Amino acid sequence: MNWLNTEIAQRWRTEGKRYASEINEYVRIGMENGWPEELQPPEDDQRRSIAGDILRMIQGANQAGETKRLREEIPPASWPITSEFGDRLQPINPLTFLRDGSLLVHAGGQRTHGTLYLAHGEQLTTVPDANFAGGSRDGAYVALVNEEGIRVVEGMTADSDGAQVAVYPWEEVQSKLKLALPNLESLADVEHPENVVDELIPFDGGRKLLLVCGYGIYLLDHEGGVELLNPEHADLIEYEEEDTIVDMAHGDVSPDGRWLAYGSQSSSHFLKDLQSGEVHAFEPASSYPHFARFSKDSREVWYNACHFYNGATFKVPLTEDGQESYGDIEKEWPMMNEEMRVYAAASLKDGFILGDAYGYLKYIDRDGREIWRYFVGSTIFGMTAFADESMLAVGTYGGMLHLLKLDSGQKSEYSIGTANVIETGRWVLWRDQEPLRW
Repeated sequence: MNWLNTEIAQRWRTEGKRYASEINEYVRIGMENGWPEELQPPEDDQRRSIAGDILRMIQGANQAGETKRLREEIPPASWPITSEFGDRLQPINPLTFLRDGSLLVHAGGQRTHGTLYLAHGEQLTTVPDANFAGGSRDGAYVALVNEEGIRVVEGMTADSDGAQVAVYPWEEVQSKLKLALPNLESLADVEHPENVVDELIPFDGGRKLLLVCGYGIYLLDHEGGVELLNPEHADLIEYEEEDTIVDMAHGDVSPDGRWLAYGSQSSSHFLKDLQSGEVHAFEPASSYPHFARFSKDSREVWYNACHFYNGATFKVPLTEDGQESYGDIEKEWPMMNEEMRVYAAASLKDGFILGDAYGYLKYIDRDGREIWRYFVGSTIFGMTAFADESMLAVGTYGGMLHLLKLDSGQKSEYSIGTANVIETGRWVLWRDQEPLRW
């Protein structure tokens, strides 16, 4: 075990326990007493000075195949490491759990040719002939992206490619878009559309796709239909715009396949009823629409808008007959959170886990009460939960993939937050570096 420096590992553990204990106490007092002015935060985490030594030990343990011992000797922490290696970091997006518990993960920034991995147990392998993916909410259908187009498969697992159920060739998608949007620069004009997809959700048995990217939000169907949802075509014509480019594009599909929620920085929050074709608009509770997610039972949708690194989230109830009064765009809806700029979320049976710009996960019930919080250490980029709600995968801008056991009932002495949640594994997926298990 020549990779281990016991003295430095001991320093890491001692300082990690000290900082976690003090920051947890600081937060407890602040939350219970309304953050009094005299409350002082603890001394900063001092582990940054040994970040280089720690990284070398992580690399050595991986080469020796001793990652279980690594976690015991050097409990994972993000900030002391990522703050020292900023040039290596890249966003990590856990895309979807498959039904066997394996996980599709994308490493790489937006509008770049990233790498698609499959994580299964202790193994991490690249997915051949695909560089991005998206899954249906139940994990049954997966859409895989490459330079030729998008193919949707059913029943993909770590041991099976699944059965192909639909194909969306880029040539066909782009030609139909060009006919529909002849005088506008759009996804139809992108030389490598496979590199610009931000979100991809197959639904209706793979016969429909919601595609979100910086060139707009689109609804595709297997019969060749391509519809631009945002920005709205009529608005582009009215205001004589030259392209469909948008910032902070986001979207979601309700688990029952009836509703679409979407928006972008300069839009309203939108809700489209695929049954009636109606589109409803809601004013954001903060400055700029940033995120939307449906509840697990398709009975409500939560919308988040941001202002710098903060934000506000409200919910809109969805009725089975679709007759909820959505007409008043300025109607006040129930507030769920008034602090977080939400980058990702997972819907559970009893609420939502929201991930924010400061690196916190917060589990909030459907009445807006915070159940717990958990600090992962870097701005959240992506998140997905396993169908039985036992596991949560979280990816960050710090190049980390965190695998959290939600039903552990335990809390590590090194963790920051109030959650009885245990991190069972982590991958460090940095630029120009072999993946490292931690």
